[in-house]
Formats: sequence, structure tokens, C-alpha cells
Amino acid sequence: MERDFFTIALHADGAFADLPDVAPAIRPSTTFEYAEGGRSYRRVSDETTERLEAVLGGLEGGAAVAYPSGMAAVAGVLRHLRPQRISLPDEVYHGVTDFVTAEAERGMWSVTPADDLRPGDVWWLETPSNPRCHITDLAATTAEAVARGVVTVVDATFATPLLQDTLGLGADYVLHATTKFIAGHSDAMGGVVVTGDSVAATSLREDRARDGAIPGALESWLTLRGVRTLPLRVARQSDSAMQVAAFLASSRFAVWYPGLSTHSGHDIAARQMSEYGGMLSFEIEDGEQAAAFVDRLQLFRSATSLGGVESLAELRARSNPEEPPGLIRLSIGLESPEALIADLDQALQATQ
Repeated sequence: MERDFFTIALHADGAFADLPDVAPAIRPSTTFEYAEGGRSYRRVSDETTERLEAVLGGLEGGAAVAYPSGMAAVAGVLRHLRPQRISLPDEVYHGVTDFVTAEAERGMWSVTPADDLRPGDVWWLETPSNPRCHITDLAATTAEAVARGVVTVVDATFATPLLQDTLGLGADYVLHATTKFIAGHSDAMGGVVVTGDSVAATSLREDRARDGAIPGALESWLTLRGVRTLPLRVARQSDSAMQVAAFLASSRFAVWYPGLSTHSGHDIAARQMSEYGGMLSFEIEDGEQAAAFVDRLQLFRSATSLGGVESLAELRARSNPEEPPGLIRLSIGLESPEALIADLDQALQATQ
């Protein structure tokens, strides 16, 4: 039976409802009065974070462990696994590359092609990828990894738990920057690792308590509040992104959106995703023209990050200088697609 995302988002933390509050209260206390079997200290456990983990685990179909940022989740799962070798895809969030490379230089592990991975090593995957939405065939890749004894970790931030059954497709761990679509309002930073292995999840929580990598009470509460509307937001953002991508493709730009039949990963995405998400990229060949275009936009805000209720346009080279100077990443929000297309059109007309 398919998971009922609307009901899970609203009620998966129902076991914590021991007060008459319909909306959970923020529980900021750092310490607790001693009681047999009760809580002792917030670094070990707290209700607000556990509520959030119950919802995120329910949505993803596993046991969730929350962190104070997406990169804290990256560090948490990799330091937990402690592989000798890690393979990164050709396109991956640059923060992951920076972390993995820096730790490799300190001797933590080595970075190697996927073909050189051995049992216990980590095959890091990201699908759809940032920023061009490249698609990895998860069923095929995870099956190969299992046969070779390799652990798979999938960053599915662009897909969210709703559009892609990452654990069901064979991943050992799935990771999200909850800062993005899950919190959804550009006001709460966080990350989560979800696994189908409850023993591994317990170990991750124990590591987190020792490391002190716990999310704050306000951030957990804001993310919990945001995730309640995730199914509604993602459905609208996906629909609007498809319309925006089609408009840009009709304007003869190179557009990367898995919902387009011209996208190299479209067939795989159609097989393993229910919808195609709210992220896309396109490229204006001239970097100065691309910068002028972004600065001319009125509804789209020129900012990094993604997944919020407002639409963002980022000249990607501003946050990652290794990207082409004319590559623009769009995060589609909740504005009407007609208004977004009109905004893109006026900026194009003014800068061409």
C-alpha cells in the first residue's frame, strides 16, 4: 500500500500528543527533572526533534535522525560509516565535495571512482542532482552496490520524500537538507538522515549526542510546522516548474528539467519519480547577460538556497565559481506560473 503522505505529514507524531494543544508547542528546555525512564538533557533527546523525526521517518519509510544543517547530516552519516573509500558522482552539491575532499586530505578516507569501491565503502549518489537535475537509476545502481557490498547514501533533497521512494529503490541511507523543501519557508536550517536499519539509526543518534550535532528547538519546531504542508507545496511547485521549463525550452535555451522529454534522464525519472520537482536550471551563453537577466527579475529573488514558498533565481557561479558563468538555477515557489513566466519573459526581453 502506498504511503498516505498527507496523513503522515499531519499525524505521524501523534504518539507525542499528551497535551491538549492542537499545534505542538516549542519545548526549549535544555534539562529535565530526573524521573525513572525520563529525559535528562537536551543534547540526548527532546520532544520537538523526536516529533520531527517521527514525521520525516514516516514520509520516507524508515527511521529518521535530524541534524542542525544538511552538511551536519552529511558529516554525521559519513563519520558514522567511516569508509576507506568514497565515490562521488560527476555532479554533486559543492559543499559535499568540499567536505569529502577536505577529510580525504586529512587521511579520513580516499576519493575514488565507483568502479574501485570495495565492501564497506560508500557510493554517494545525488538524484536529481544540483544544479542540472541529472538523474541516477537508483534501482540499478543500488542493486550493483548490494552485489559488491558497497553502502549507498543518496542525497534526495531535490526529490523530497514525496517524489521518489529512495529507500524503496534500494538505498541504505537517504539524506535531505531540510532547510529546503521540507521546512519550505526559508527560515529554518536543518538536515536529516533516514535509514531502514533501526540499529544504524540508534547508532547515528548516539554519535549525534556525543558530537553535539543536534538541531535547536526553534529550528525543529519551524521544520515540523513547515513539513505539514509539504505535499501541497511540492505538488504545486512541480506543476509550475514544468510550465516554466517548457517556456524556457520554447525560448531555445538549454534547459535542465527531468520533466522535459529532452532531458537526458527523463525516461529514468519518469520511472522512479511520481513528479519532477520544483528545481530547474538553464544557461544563457553570455555571463554578463545572464547576470543582468537575474538582476532584472522582479518576482524571483536573487538568492541561493531553494525549496521555499518564494521563487529564487541564482546565477550559480556566484556561490560556486566552478559553474559556467551563465548557468541560472531556478527554485520555483508558490506564485502563479503565469506570473513567473511573465517575470522571466520581461527580464529576457530587457536583456537580450
